[in-house]
Amino acid sequence: MKELDPHTIRPCLACGRTDAHMESILPPGRRQEVWRVVCSCGQTLQQWSVSQGAAIRAWNRNLAQENDNFAPPPITHHNL
Repeated sequence: MKELDPHTIRPCLACGRTDAHMESILPPGRRQEVWRVVCSCGQTLQQWSVSQGAAIRAWNRNLAQENDNFAPPPITHHNL
């Protein structure tokens, strides 16, 4: 398996820390672990992923969506 660059995990939106880490569990009936990213402040996604890369993408995607929610509305000729 290709090792992941830890810098690909974006900083936590809740606290801004960059020390998030990977957490895994082996649910009953599964042969492979599932993964998620967890920040040291306790922030995490409830969603588990089948690979470390997928967990990082889910974390980063969630952060991007959160940033979109806080972004100001786009400037159009209607709101000038």
